[in-house]
Amino acid sequence: MSDTLYAEQYLAYQSERSWIRKTIRKLYLWQVRRHVVGNAIDFGCGVGEHLSTFSKDSLGLEINEATVKYCQAHGMNVQLYNYETDDYRLLDIPVGKYQTLVISHVLEHLHQPEEILKKLMDSCARVGIKRIFICVPCEVGFAHDKTHVTFITRQYIADKKMEEYHGFKLTKWGYFPFPFKFVGKLFVYNELNLMYERA
Repeated sequence: MSDTLYAEQYLAYQSERSWIRKTIRKLYLWQVRRHVVGNAIDFGCGVGEHLSTFSKDSLGLEINEATVKYCQAHGMNVQLYNYETDDYRLLDIPVGKYQTLVISHVLEHLHQPEEILKKLMDSCARVGIKRIFICVPCEVGFAHDKTHVTFITRQYIADKKMEEYHGFKLTKWGYFPFPFKFVGKLFVYNELNLMYERA
C-alpha cells in the first residue's frame, strides 16, 4: 500500500466516525483534556480531535499530510512535522508558549519509543513544557492494529528506566476508561495513561 493511500485511509477512519463512536469518543477526549494545563502541543494530532478541545493557542504536529490539510481546512493550528529533520528536538517551538505535551496513541507505532521519549523530554525541558500526558493501548488494543510495533506497559516504563528523566517524573498512571489492568486483555479501547511532570 502506498504512503498516500494509507494516509487517506487513516484520515477517513478518524474523520468518518459514526455518531455512536463520536459520542463515546467524547469520554476519551475529556480524559485527556482534564490533564492539560495551559497551551498544549498535540504531538501526532491526527484529525485534531484532542486539539479541538485545547486552548486556541495550542498546536498540533502531524506527519500525515492528508490529516494536516484536513485540520487546517477546519481552522485548526496544525503543522506538518518532519521527524527526520527535526529529530524530536522541537526546534520551531518558541520557549515559554506551551505548558503541556500530549502524546496520544503515537509511541506504540515506534521502534524504541523510550529513546524518542527521552529526546522529547530534553526538548520539552528546553522550551518550558512542564507536563507530558501519554496514552497507549492495552493488550488487545495493541494487537488490534497491525501498524503497532512496540507494546508499552507500566513494566516497560520501569524496565527502560523511564520513570524519571531530565527533571520529568512519572507522577500519575492508570487505566482508562476501566481502571483495571485485566480489562486490557478483553476490551480493545482500554488505555494506559502516563503523566510526567517537571519540577
